[in-house]
Amino acid sequence: MKILTIHSFAVHGTASLKAIISLLGTRVLPVPSLFLSGLTNIPGIIKTETQLPEILESTFAISRAREEKLIVYIGYLGNAGQVKLIRRLIEKNRDIIVSIVVDPVSGDHGKMYVPPTVVEAWPGLLEIADWALPNYTELTLLSGAGEKATEEEHLNAFRDKFSSLSYIITSMPHSGQLKLLLHHNGIAQPFTHKKENINFSGTGDIFAAHFIMSYFFRRQSPFQAMRMAAEATHAVIRRSMELGSEDIVLE
Repeated sequence: MKILTIHSFAVHGTASLKAIISLLGTRVLPVPSLFLSGLTNIPGIIKTETQLPEILESTFAISRAREEKLIVYIGYLGNAGQVKLIRRLIEKNRDIIVSIVVDPVSGDHGKMYVPPTVVEAWPGLLEIADWALPNYTELTLLSGAGEKATEEEHLNAFRDKFSSLSYIITSMPHSGQLKLLLHHNGIAQPFTHKKENINFSGTGDIFAAHFIMSYFFRRQSPFQAMRMAAEATHAVIRRSMELGSEDIVLE
């Protein structure tokens, strides 16, 4: 089983495909949605579009020929138009896909950092996904409950909007700690851990990689996989702080 990963690739910084490949190795079939000279919070970066239609279609065709089963993991998109393309090719190849995991990368810390058209397009993939891994900001952007809605209203609206979706919401505000909320088979399970007073780009990708490994390959329960992924991500943050690095360090 392989992990076909549609995500951006940034040269400087540790996030997106660089982080996923570092943690999941040769299991990953990396399909870049966008090339960047650095993470989007680095001044002076440039972005370059990829030949996503041709590369993605060929990747599916090779996997079919090699009789590979796939987990499709989707992260940062280059533009809103990629959603229709990805959905079309997923539907065409659904028989070789074990599961679809969507991280609807849109923003963090209360701010949106992609064009509004990308946020508006994400439901096209969330509707066909098995799992989603939004952070709390992305939950509020996608719930449709409005800017003034309460946390409970956002949670209820998101659950009702994507009623067949299993998901983990990360980075929820919780009295100086970080809270995660798993929703699976109609049951909600929270998990909290210590929050460090620092922000690193790429922690969502690290969480996703560990969750995929734990849940799909080590066959842990969703809650066990969520807890393990959260603890592993926290350990990486602590180690990166100890090294005094401005980027996440994966050793």
